[in-house]
Amino acid sequence: MKAALAALSCSACALPVVSAGTFLPAGDLEPGDVHASISLESGRVLAGPSDVHDLPVTPSGAQQYEVSTWVASDVSLRWQVGPRITLEGQIKLTNPVVPFTPTLSGGAAGVRLRLRQRPPEGGLSLEVGARAVGVGAEQRIDRTSSGRSQADVWSYRAVGIELPAIASYRVNPLFAVTAAPFLRAYWIRAWHDEIVGLITTRAGTLEWSPVLSAGFGAATAFDLGPIQLSPGAAIELATKPGPNAATRFLFEPGVSVGTRF
Repeated sequence: MKAALAALSCSACALPVVSAGTFLPAGDLEPGDVHASISLESGRVLAGPSDVHDLPVTPSGAQQYEVSTWVASDVSLRWQVGPRITLEGQIKLTNPVVPFTPTLSGGAAGVRLRLRQRPPEGGLSLEVGARAVGVGAEQRIDRTSSGRSQADVWSYRAVGIELPAIASYRVNPLFAVTAAPFLRAYWIRAWHDEIVGLITTRAGTLEWSPVLSAGFGAATAFDLGPIQLSPGAAIELATKPGPNAATRFLFEPGVSVGTRF
């Protein structure tokens, strides 16, 4: 299709986005405790249409997906099964470009190991964690030129592992600070289909490719009765998929609200 083709609409326009998830403090949970939270943050976009490398120029309607960060949310549940072991699960949500409403994009499951337990009156706690992650997304634009209509659909599937280290210092029962360096490795596959009438043609495929990153997150936690409010941010050096991909510097602010029971 020529560059003159105009984008008319888009649907299911989600991005393959993952969150840093560095908000939850270490050391707060006792055996048997459960902590539930929801976060809203600027997450990392793993790939966009140009990463399939099948078109000389990304169509104008798809350029809105060529971003480094996008809105991401995690609904998280942590269960302290013993003095040192925490199990955690996450439902991952993202906001499509249109409509801008939360949509399920994947999930994660992991474990935290407590290396240092803080004293009851407060102090330093250290934990290390590992999470397995899976996300998927689809983007579609409809364009037309000279009476000919075409739909372009980009699909993404990604799996990965996240390795955070969490250090929290509880100043008092109402306030704590957290620092969390992390490593992340994902493998992503993407493909582009062109649909004309009833005919679907595979225009290009990005086979499973690694996307790597290292970063550092910091957060504060305010305990307001049964509610814990935790604003924070992460900085990250991240690669794009494919050979000779550039490394990007990302800034990812966000906030988490949770409760313990």
